[in-house]
Amino acid sequence: MKELGALATKMQTIIAIVCLGLVMWANPASAQQIRTYSLTVGRHHAVQLSPDHLDAILAEASKVLKKCNVVLKRKGSVGTFASPNADGTIAKASERDAVHRENFDIKVVPQLIDFCRVDQLGQVGCAWDPPLPPAKQIPQHRSIIVVALTDIKRAGMILAHEFGHRTGLPHRSDRNALMACEVRVDGGEISQKECNCFRGGPGSCPDDPPEPAGRCGLGH
Repeated sequence: MKELGALATKMQTIIAIVCLGLVMWANPASAQQIRTYSLTVGRHHAVQLSPDHLDAILAEASKVLKKCNVVLKRKGSVGTFASPNADGTIAKASERDAVHRENFDIKVVPQLIDFCRVDQLGQVGCAWDPPLPPAKQIPQHRSIIVVALTDIKRAGMILAHEFGHRTGLPHRSDRNALMACEVRVDGGEISQKECNCFRGGPGSCPDDPPEPAGRCGLGH
């Protein structure tokens, strides 16, 4: 009888291990610990941005990254800066770099960004932050510039996308991807490779070449 009882206990243990393995195989992200990134935020003095609105955007970005078990949170109070000029226009490399040098992880500006990596008009985010010449133009993954947006869902998607660039992720041509050239509110698909980069954080992934210009253009 004792042998039968020991055998039954052993079988129960095996069954429990197998079941746990199946759960982890079916949903590997659920078995991962949540990776939280606490980010400092500064706003251009021409931007009106309440902490509650900002926290709602970060929460929306975290919802986008839920598949990867990644959470973005605000660290400390919202600071202010005056770079690069009174109206916050970013129309050339020196103005972009001046904002990137501000000591915040996320910088919120009032105007659409007309220069990030190339002379493209009307961008809403820029995580391209190379050092000053004569250094090679390789991003340092120091910070993100985003435009102040009232639409929380869209702002969260943009922020998650730019955080992806900050990890080293390039654009990809799938229009439903979070890292697509044009961020879609109804998109947000993330591959396992991209999840690994999101979980690794800033600078964790090598900077792959961007998609060919005709298909996607340069990463920002």
